[in-house]
Amino acid sequence: MSGFELPTDRADLFSLGLKLLDKDYFIGQFCPEHGVDPTDLFAKTEVFGGLMSELRASGRFLFGMPVVSKPGPKVIIEEPDGNQREMIMFASNDYLGLSAHPEVHAAIREVVENYGVGAGSSRVNVGYSGIHRSLEAKLAKHWGQEAGLLYPTGYDAISSTIAALCGPNDRVIIDASSHSCIIDGARRSGATVRMFRHNDAKRLEAQLKRASDKGEGAILVVVEGAYSMDGDIAPLDAFVPLVKKYGARLMVDEAHAIGVLGARGHGAVEHFGLEDEVDLIGGTFSKSLGATGGFVVGNAAVLSYLNYLSTRIVFSAAFPPILAHGVSKAIDLMEADGGLRERLWENIRYFSDGFRKLGLDLPEVEVGAVPVRVHKDGVMVDFAAELYEAGIYAIPIVYPSVPHGRSMFRLAMQAGHTTEQLDYALSVFERLLKKYEIL
Repeated sequence: MSGFELPTDRADLFSLGLKLLDKDYFIGQFCPEHGVDPTDLFAKTEVFGGLMSELRASGRFLFGMPVVSKPGPKVIIEEPDGNQREMIMFASNDYLGLSAHPEVHAAIREVVENYGVGAGSSRVNVGYSGIHRSLEAKLAKHWGQEAGLLYPTGYDAISSTIAALCGPNDRVIIDASSHSCIIDGARRSGATVRMFRHNDAKRLEAQLKRASDKGEGAILVVVEGAYSMDGDIAPLDAFVPLVKKYGARLMVDEAHAIGVLGARGHGAVEHFGLEDEVDLIGGTFSKSLGATGGFVVGNAAVLSYLNYLSTRIVFSAAFPPILAHGVSKAIDLMEADGGLRERLWENIRYFSDGFRKLGLDLPEVEVGAVPVRVHKDGVMVDFAAELYEAGIYAIPIVYPSVPHGRSMFRLAMQAGHTTEQLDYALSVFERLLKKYEIL
């Protein structure tokens, strides 16, 4: 046990749980305020572990509960007491359902006997196989670039690329809604980091102009193709001319756009037809492509540089070749079966329209997740718990993940969700939105 009394108010309890997950807050504020011994490196871990155990026992902290079934629109969750519960899943980014696709599984079985499970080494040592080389070539060709480069994770692909390319004399300009991997890479690079208001072309130009006027070093602009929390996509058609005007380079992280946007599911760059205009395209295999690992495609000389100067390539084992083969099959399925994407968008539109019919103010949804903004921080704990009791798995997003007063549920859609599942979820949300006076 931690020795500290947890808040009795359930909303405060949940808020504390999220704040504890912020290392800067926990070490910089919570521990000093509660007299945790700063000279004992492990003292804070004992306090943290005790608090997490108490939060879990409270039944109001739903993060990290194990899934004990294959992924999909319905899963089995194992609760802390060992009981199992069937849930409709709205917290997974497996947009197209390819992680459980039988053809992807068959592709992995084809090569596991010859290639084993792990790569056994980093890519630049002996962890690079013919399967890796084939996938890199496919990514480059299909995404319209000269070369491709694989990373152990999608986070690594974005973070390590920025950190390797930029230095102290450079500037990295990023969107205010950027994912942690972008922020992490920009900070690690040592470059001057500047943010602009989300998707605001005028604010981007202002930052580009300031950086250009400095006349020192190079400028890299990094944006996401799709922002799952905001429910919108980057206006790349407006950004590209500005980036070129000021002699900067543009990198687009397509993590949440692959499988969702574009004629073949390649993302926002394809959606806008800008394959020849964007300098670097990165992404992950852990969402629509149903595996793990990440990639960057672009100029061959740039990728050769990254291959030897990206720390996450040089000092991390390559992601398993069997997964690379599975990802290759997933790309084929994504491109060949447009029906998967069509069903995903049918579900997105159906679900979004359903919330609007309930009276919820919901903007146009351009991504694979429906953002349901509740705005009342104090009701989120009980709201989420009642969703869970009704068999709906949706993670509440509250401060500090979002500003105070902007609490929400990010409801990730899957092509495999049925109309019956969506109707049931809408009926539960209607009851709770009325109960908590959101509608």
